[in-house]
Amino acid sequence: MNELTGTRHSPHIDSGLDPGALDPRMIARISRRHEKEVALSFQFKADSSRVFYALSLPEYIEAWLRAPDTDDLRFVFNQVAEETFRIDLYRGQTLQASVDGSCWVVGANQVRYIWKITTVLDSTETLVDMKLLSGSGGCVLALKHSGFNDPTESARCRRMWEQSLECLGRLMEKN
Repeated sequence: MNELTGTRHSPHIDSGLDPGALDPRMIARISRRHEKEVALSFQFKADSSRVFYALSLPEYIEAWLRAPDTDDLRFVFNQVAEETFRIDLYRGQTLQASVDGSCWVVGANQVRYIWKITTVLDSTETLVDMKLLSGSGGCVLALKHSGFNDPTESARCRRMWEQSLECLGRLMEKN
Protein backbone atom coordinates (compact mmCIF):
# COMPACT_ATOMS: atom_id res chain seq x y z
CA MET A 1 0.00 0.00 0.00
CA ASN A 2 1.37 3.43 -0.94
CA GLU A 3 1.00 5.55 2.22
CA LEU A 4 0.98 8.83 0.31
CA THR A 5 -1.74 8.02 -2.19
CA GLY A 6 -3.63 5.24 -0.41
CA THR A 7 -3.29 3.03 -3.48
CA ARG A 8 -2.19 -0.58 -3.61
CA HIS A 9 0.66 -1.78 -5.78
CA SER A 10 -0.04 -4.79 -7.94
CA PRO A 11 3.12 -6.65 -8.98
CA HIS A 12 1.45 -7.92 -12.17
CA ILE A 13 -0.80 -5.85 -14.37
CA ASP A 14 -1.97 -7.21 -17.68
CA SER A 15 -1.78 -4.22 -20.00
CA GLY A 16 -2.60 -6.25 -23.08
CA LEU A 17 0.71 -5.14 -24.61
CA ASP A 18 3.39 -7.52 -25.77
CA PRO A 19 6.53 -6.49 -23.81
CA GLY A 20 8.59 -7.30 -26.90
CA ALA A 21 6.57 -4.73 -28.84
CA LEU A 22 7.67 -1.79 -26.64
CA ASP A 23 10.00 0.68 -28.28
CA PRO A 24 13.35 0.46 -26.40
CA ARG A 25 13.95 4.18 -27.04
CA MET A 26 10.78 4.97 -25.06
CA ILE A 27 11.97 2.84 -22.13
CA ALA A 28 15.37 4.59 -22.20
CA ARG A 29 13.70 8.00 -22.28
CA ILE A 30 11.51 7.14 -19.29
CA SER A 31 14.41 5.81 -17.20
CA ARG A 32 16.64 8.79 -18.09
CA ARG A 33 13.89 11.20 -17.02
CA HIS A 34 13.66 9.51 -13.61
CA GLU A 35 17.45 9.61 -13.22
CA LYS A 36 17.21 13.39 -13.56
CA GLU A 37 14.80 13.97 -10.67
CA VAL A 38 14.65 13.24 -6.97
CA ALA A 39 11.48 11.89 -5.37
CA LEU A 40 11.47 11.07 -1.65
CA SER A 41 9.11 10.75 1.25
CA PHE A 42 10.09 11.25 4.87
CA GLN A 43 8.10 10.68 8.04
CA PHE A 44 8.37 13.20 10.87
CA LYS A 45 7.36 12.64 14.48
CA ALA A 46 6.07 16.20 14.68
CA ASP A 47 2.97 18.20 13.90
CA SER A 48 2.74 19.16 10.22
CA SER A 49 2.42 22.87 11.10
CA ARG A 50 5.87 22.83 12.78
CA VAL A 51 7.49 21.06 9.83
CA PHE A 52 5.72 23.37 7.38
CA TYR A 53 7.05 26.40 9.27
CA ALA A 54 10.64 25.07 9.05
CA LEU A 55 10.28 24.36 5.32
CA SER A 56 8.57 27.58 4.30
CA LEU A 57 10.69 30.25 6.00
CA PRO A 58 14.12 30.83 4.42
CA GLU A 59 15.65 31.97 7.72
CA TYR A 60 15.03 28.46 9.15
CA ILE A 61 16.31 26.51 6.14
CA GLU A 62 19.91 27.13 7.18
CA ALA A 63 19.34 25.16 10.42
CA TRP A 64 18.57 21.89 8.65
CA LEU A 65 19.83 22.03 5.04
CA ARG A 66 23.02 19.97 4.68
CA ALA A 67 25.63 19.77 1.94
CA PRO A 68 26.00 16.31 0.38
CA ASP A 69 29.26 14.54 1.23
CA THR A 70 29.91 16.89 4.14
CA ASP A 71 33.48 15.69 4.66
CA ASP A 72 34.85 18.43 2.43
CA LEU A 73 31.83 20.45 1.30
CA ARG A 74 30.04 23.19 3.19
CA PHE A 75 27.10 25.51 2.60
CA VAL A 76 27.15 29.22 3.32
CA PHE A 77 23.57 30.45 3.55
CA ASN A 78 22.52 34.08 2.99
CA GLN A 79 18.96 35.36 3.13
CA VAL A 80 18.58 37.94 0.36
CA ALA A 81 15.00 39.08 0.98
CA GLU A 82 11.90 37.76 2.71
CA GLU A 83 11.31 34.90 0.26
CA THR A 84 14.71 34.60 -1.43
CA PHE A 85 18.06 33.21 -0.40
CA ARG A 86 21.48 32.29 -1.75
CA ILE A 87 23.48 29.21 -0.87
CA ASP A 88 27.16 29.08 -1.79
CA LEU A 89 28.74 25.62 -1.86
CA TYR A 90 32.45 25.52 -1.02
CA ARG A 91 35.05 22.76 -1.22
CA GLY A 92 37.78 24.03 1.09
CA GLN A 93 38.08 27.72 0.28
CA THR A 94 36.96 27.33 -3.36
CA LEU A 95 33.45 28.23 -4.45
CA GLN A 96 32.03 25.24 -6.36
CA ALA A 97 28.46 26.37 -7.02
CA SER A 98 25.77 28.82 -5.96
CA VAL A 99 22.05 28.34 -5.58
CA ASP A 100 19.81 31.39 -5.89
CA GLY A 101 16.50 30.30 -4.45
CA SER A 102 13.03 31.50 -3.72
CA CYS A 103 10.52 29.91 -1.39
CA TRP A 104 6.77 30.00 -2.08
CA VAL A 105 3.76 28.66 -0.21
CA VAL A 106 1.65 27.29 -3.08
CA GLY A 107 -1.20 25.68 -1.18
CA ALA A 108 -2.30 24.19 2.11
CA ASN A 109 0.76 22.32 3.41
CA GLN A 110 2.60 22.82 0.08
CA VAL A 111 5.89 24.64 -0.47
CA ARG A 112 7.88 25.20 -3.65
CA TYR A 113 11.49 26.24 -3.97
CA ILE A 114 12.75 27.56 -7.28
CA TRP A 115 16.50 27.01 -7.43
CA LYS A 116 18.89 28.42 -9.99
CA ILE A 117 22.08 26.39 -9.63
CA THR A 118 25.16 28.09 -11.09
CA THR A 119 28.55 26.45 -11.51
CA VAL A 120 31.63 27.45 -13.48
CA LEU A 121 30.34 25.34 -16.40
CA ASP A 122 26.61 26.07 -16.54
CA SER A 123 23.39 27.16 -14.92
CA THR A 124 20.26 25.09 -14.27
CA GLU A 125 16.86 26.07 -12.89
CA THR A 126 15.21 23.35 -10.83
CA LEU A 127 11.96 23.04 -8.85
CA VAL A 128 11.55 21.52 -5.41
CA ASP A 129 7.92 20.68 -4.63
CA MET A 130 7.02 19.58 -1.11
CA LYS A 131 3.70 18.50 0.31
CA LEU A 132 2.97 17.53 3.91
CA LEU A 133 0.36 14.93 4.76
CA SER A 134 -0.83 14.77 8.39
CA GLY A 135 -1.16 11.45 10.10
CA SER A 136 -1.33 9.95 13.56
CA GLY A 137 1.83 10.69 15.50
CA GLY A 138 3.26 13.08 12.93
CA CYS A 139 3.30 13.79 9.23
CA VAL A 140 4.83 12.63 5.97
CA LEU A 141 6.67 14.90 3.56
CA ALA A 142 6.52 14.07 -0.15
CA LEU A 143 9.36 15.84 -1.96
CA LYS A 144 10.11 16.07 -5.69
CA HIS A 145 13.15 17.94 -7.01
CA SER A 146 13.10 18.14 -10.82
CA GLY A 147 14.72 19.90 -13.75
CA PHE A 148 18.27 18.56 -13.57
CA ASN A 149 20.40 18.38 -16.71
CA ASP A 150 22.29 15.26 -15.69
CA PRO A 151 21.92 12.25 -13.37
CA THR A 152 25.11 13.09 -11.43
CA GLU A 153 23.61 16.35 -10.16
CA SER A 154 20.31 14.71 -9.24
CA ALA A 155 22.20 11.97 -7.34
CA ARG A 156 24.14 14.63 -5.41
CA CYS A 157 20.88 16.42 -4.56
CA ARG A 158 19.28 13.13 -3.50
CA ARG A 159 22.07 12.68 -0.93
CA MET A 160 21.65 16.31 0.15
CA TRP A 161 17.88 15.90 0.67
CA GLU A 162 18.27 12.60 2.54
CA GLN A 163 20.84 14.13 4.93
CA SER A 164 18.88 17.38 5.28
CA LEU A 165 15.54 15.73 6.03
CA GLU A 166 17.18 13.46 8.61
CA CYS A 167 18.61 16.59 10.25
CA LEU A 168 15.21 18.30 10.17
CA GLY A 169 13.65 15.19 11.69
CA ARG A 170 16.14 15.26 14.58
CA LEU A 171 15.42 18.98 15.14
CA MET A 172 11.67 18.33 15.19
CA GLU A 173 12.08 15.53 17.76
CA LYS A 174 14.18 17.73 20.10
CA ASN A 175 11.69 20.56 20.37
